[in-house]
Amino acid sequence: MRLLRRVPQPRRNAARRLVRLMYRPLTAGTKIRLLGLAGAVALLALAGVGGVLGAPADTDRRWALDYLFADNAELGGLSPSGVSLSLLQDPAGLIVLAVVFVTPVFCCQQVLAIGEFVQMSVRNGGAERLSEGQVRQLGLLARRTNQWLAALGRRDVSAAIVVAMATATYFLYDFVNTHGLLQTWNPTGLPDSVWRSAVYDGWWANRHTHPEMAVALCVAGTYAFYFLAKQLVMGVVFTVYLYRSAAIGFGVTPNMRFDSDGFQGLRPLRQFMLWTYGSALAHLIGLLVLFTVWLPAASWMVFVVLVVMVVDMLVIVYPSSIGYHSALVAKQKHVNWLYENLPEGERAPAIAQVWAVPVLPVTTRRATTGITLYLLAPAVPALIPILFQRL
Repeated sequence: MRLLRRVPQPRRNAARRLVRLMYRPLTAGTKIRLLGLAGAVALLALAGVGGVLGAPADTDRRWALDYLFADNAELGGLSPSGVSLSLLQDPAGLIVLAVVFVTPVFCCQQVLAIGEFVQMSVRNGGAERLSEGQVRQLGLLARRTNQWLAALGRRDVSAAIVVAMATATYFLYDFVNTHGLLQTWNPTGLPDSVWRSAVYDGWWANRHTHPEMAVALCVAGTYAFYFLAKQLVMGVVFTVYLYRSAAIGFGVTPNMRFDSDGFQGLRPLRQFMLWTYGSALAHLIGLLVLFTVWLPAASWMVFVVLVVMVVDMLVIVYPSSIGYHSALVAKQKHVNWLYENLPEGERAPAIAQVWAVPVLPVTTRRATTGITLYLLAPAVPALIPILFQRL
């Protein structure tokens, strides 16, 4: 104890906080972030041990994308063993891995936001206008929705999803193993089959030369697809709930009496929308990188991207439209109340202040810009092959 007293007080306080943090129960979001961080560090360490983290020491090998800037003489001397694509030399792989490890975080944040949605609307007075019969209907709807969400989290359902996603990941990797990589980015006069095989031979996840990295990539892909599948199913369940609750009369309700959080009581909804839009954008980027860089880009891939976009429209844009309509109705009723109860001199400024705030806690201009860019994304897989053919 005497030795401990000699330690300066700031260091003792820091040690106490560290001990308390170690014994404090971790939240689900913190556990998922730590798991993703540990997975990323383990993958990098495994790549470093396997010698595929950085550029190889063999001077005969050349970075695959470096051939884009080579002259014809150098391209003519390309050999199947002359292409290198280590982990840090593979920008597409780094983007895909980033999406892989961030997907569980998006899923967790959406779960937390959905859990706060009903409480948010209740706090803002969304249930005050409901009759007793509507309250009973809403309670029954909430119990059924919770049953669906609980079933999604059951161990047998989770195990089935893991098996299905592992199978899909294996077939996707087997497609890469069979057809090679970077066919769309072939800058040489060699046949595409020779070029993509040469790139695959120098790839960091080649299952013939680096089987441990191939297994790690498949495990990471299964991990991400598992959370993505649950996220999509959860989005469908929440969309059905939002549609039926809005039909009952209980939807997105801004607090028109007291702006408690800077967004008229809709800050949880803002967080949900930002995480959802960010998730959709990240997954679309990962999908485009996968199908236009790693795999041979083709016109039929536009339809693959369109299918993903239709699903996103179902679980993102459609719920947003429902939320916008219900919030707009709440504002219109509040404006009618102001018109009927305020003196004529105070009426116009108060009504103008109501409409000066966006209906939803995300500005319309930014949302429109994001949706426009999102809708233009399917053209990318079709334009890239045409672009490289003209270079």
